[in-house]
Amino acid sequence: MTAPTDTWTVAGRTFNSRLIVGTGKYKTYQENAEAAEAAGAEIVTVAVRRVNLSDPSQPMLVDYVKPDRFTFLPNTAGCFTGEDAVRTLRLVAM
Repeated sequence: MTAPTDTWTVAGRTFNSRLIVGTGKYKTYQENAEAAEAAGAEIVTVAVRRVNLSDPSQPMLVDYVKPDRFTFLPNTAGCFTGEDAVRTLRLVAM
């Protein structure tokens, strides 16, 4: 007999864990990756305006928290107006 699975689906993607882990407040990206992995999370939130997206000489979140292992859920932390938040999320959707 197999144990029942408790999954949930969003936008055609099925997840086993309901835990969503933030990527802020960790001392290092390595610590962040280890915490998300240990928690069994499959989704991590990412403050788009607060992570390095373009400077290859600096550490990048995707080098540690692998996009093929975790689904990235963008958030608007670091935005100070509604206009900034909407613009940021539109850029993510492109």
